[in-house]
Amino acid sequence: MQTTPPRSATRRRYSRVQSLGECFAQLGNGWEGSVIDLSLGGMLVRIKRVLTLGSCYFVKLLFPEQVVVVEARVVRVQSAAEDYLTGMEFVKLSSDDREALRGFTEPKTQRS
Repeated sequence: MQTTPPRSATRRRYSRVQSLGECFAQLGNGWEGSVIDLSLGGMLVRIKRVLTLGSCYFVKLLFPEQVVVVEARVVRVQSAAEDYLTGMEFVKLSSDDREALRGFTEPKTQRS
């Protein structure tokens, strides 16, 4: 995955990585989407259905060899052709899932 610099140092708490094709999201209601970018604080996912701002979902993040489960809240929705780009903020994840996610979002030299 490739690190994407934050748009503004004051807006982003965590650095994002591009994850298109490497991570997929499965929402609790059976919907699936492609994760565009990902950080320890949230993600941008391309999904076929419009989600309601403020709604929360349990999401399985499917990586090539691991699954991470998070609870995420919809904070942004933008129409994109036949899909929707949906920004989701992580509101709850276990310490194990946070560490697994950290392994995908931070270069090894940054982890301690």
